[in-house]
Amino acid sequence: MRPHLAAMAFLAAGIALVIFAVVNALLLYTAGVPKTTLNVTLPVLGQQVTAKISGVPDPYTLGVNAVRGILLLAIGLIGGKLIDTGLAEYRERRKEEAWRRYYEEYGYQYQQY
Repeated sequence: MRPHLAAMAFLAAGIALVIFAVVNALLLYTAGVPKTTLNVTLPVLGQQVTAKISGVPDPYTLGVNAVRGILLLAIGLIGGKLIDTGLAEYRERRKEEAWRRYYEEYGYQYQQY
């Protein structure tokens, strides 16, 4: 059972990372973006014109959420790769175990004849 420990560790870490990324992505998706008012001052025909634009999503929050989304995507992809590595390791260990049992059985039968 000991050889399968590494495979199970990879699987557990990968599953934990994917679950973390999915849950946080759902929370990020359902979170509301605060609205703000932008004050814009423009020179028009030699005069300063000030305009207030209200109901605009906060640009700082949008930028932070975009970076958060990219990081969650990276975490999810790393978790998926760990799952893939763990499954490959598990398959390889099972295959080696099956070959070992086969050769032990075949060697025993060959010695009888």
